[in-house]
Amino acid sequence: MLAKTLAAWSSLSLVLLVLATVASLRAAESANLHHQNHSEASPILAEYDFEWQSPSGPDTFWVRQSGDGEVALSNAFRVSGARSLHISEVPGNRDFAEFLAYFRECREGTVFIQYYLLLTDPEQRFNFGLAGQEWFLNMEKNGHAIWLQTYDGVFRHLTGGENRDWQQLFAPRPFVWYFVDLVYHVDAGRYDLAIYEEGVEDPVIDLRGASSANGHAGSSVKYLSLIGDLEDAGRFDFFVDDLIIATDPAVLQLPFVAPGRRWTFVEMLPVEPRRELGDQERADLFRQAQRWLDELSDRADRAALDRLEAAADEAFLAGEIDLAEEVYERLSEFNLRRARILLKLADIKHLHGDVEGERELREMFYGRLDYEEDTRGRVTRSAPDTAQRASSQV
Repeated sequence: MLAKTLAAWSSLSLVLLVLATVASLRAAESANLHHQNHSEASPILAEYDFEWQSPSGPDTFWVRQSGDGEVALSNAFRVSGARSLHISEVPGNRDFAEFLAYFRECREGTVFIQYYLLLTDPEQRFNFGLAGQEWFLNMEKNGHAIWLQTYDGVFRHLTGGENRDWQQLFAPRPFVWYFVDLVYHVDAGRYDLAIYEEGVEDPVIDLRGASSANGHAGSSVKYLSLIGDLEDAGRFDFFVDDLIIATDPAVLQLPFVAPGRRWTFVEMLPVEPRRELGDQERADLFRQAQRWLDELSDRADRAALDRLEAAADEAFLAGEIDLAEEVYERLSEFNLRRARILLKLADIKHLHGDVEGERELREMFYGRLDYEEDTRGRVTRSAPDTAQRASSQV
């Protein structure tokens, strides 16, 4: 199967290399991409939020669209902003749709790549490739460095150098955003791969030091490819958002720590700046907090409420979840701070594994996206007519 797939992609490589030097303007305009330009000295090699128009070209990206396939923006699913990149294809047309990103060649050091991926059907094919000037499917040095793929409902990667083989990683779920965090160590010819599922704190996959597909130390990279089925044997339909390629981890994004957020609400909504406490000082604070809670009256002033909420925040961050929950529940009875306290209780629900409870509290302020069938029978997502924003109530 690997040999067949290699042959399929290789037969198109010459055509792709020639066409990649020509700006595919009509395709780019239909994709309406937003590419952030960065100087040669910038640690950001390429960045795409897929929001606004940007020209294709040999230093940005190339869009390949077949007769029945599509590489375009969509507002059906997105992580941020209003749009994401939608790539789709149908079988039997002897072609495939592709988004190909160009970036400054990296011959040494470390390359960091992050993006979000949503699969509508994990049984369909998805292929991610990272390669150097010798191009994809070439397993010589500076050729195909990293290859990720879904196959028969399983996410897998090609690793091992001369003894290369596909290794299965996990079974992804449909219509769920996955955050892919990839670190390629050019000098060693190895990479780290972590994949987070939306709403799950720990990564579903966390690999360290995997051998690159071509197995060569010092194998440079300068191309990133997103396609579906190489063999033109099946339909595919997937979404990608917030793609970034960089040489400095400081510019990267954090994964989700809970549904819809990269920081907990407790961290985002402090009642006062947090200061570091010693173990004894923290223990004393928690004993005081219990006493303050027992003595709290319905007419408590703001200062009393602030100190109690700050203690609950400290308890939450220290892992004293029961104390934090008890305090938040009592504080939620005070209208002055009800909005942000309910959001902090959403964090508590998440830690308890109460999916419905967390969702109910969060969606009180951020609204809900529901599935509905349109007239063509395609599943779409729409926002509610009255979605409240927590930022206006906190």
